[in-house]
Amino acid sequence: MHIRVDLMKHELPMFHTENDLLQNLVVTSPKSARKKFRESIFESWEWRCMYCDEALTEITATIDHIKPKVKGGHSTRNNMGLCCSKCNSSKGSQLVFDYYNKSHPCYSEARASKIKEWIDQHLVVWSLTPG
Repeated sequence: MHIRVDLMKHELPMFHTENDLLQNLVVTSPKSARKKFRESIFESWEWRCMYCDEALTEITATIDHIKPKVKGGHSTRNNMGLCCSKCNSSKGSQLVFDYYNKSHPCYSEARASKIKEWIDQHLVVWSLTPG
């Protein structure tokens, strides 16, 4: 059996090569992998809320599902962003640009653009093929 990895746009920042990814899958506990995954999202957002730009810490940071799980969103990197608890609670199950638009008190074209780019990032796609 062969493992095929397709990189559609770019790799996850915490894995620079296919071997790094495979090694982390083998030696990392699920709890540690989850923490690394969350931290990679937090670092990508520079520890600032994607909506209001508030500086966050490990204690105040939350993950927002950009497309809510109740509306078919998944727990994939491009659907998870760093968010303060106030914005996360206010957004609730709204779609991202129903919540974050020009009527939002902290709206910024730069942040809206970053959110769009974030959503469009492509992830590592795995498929197992016999042989």
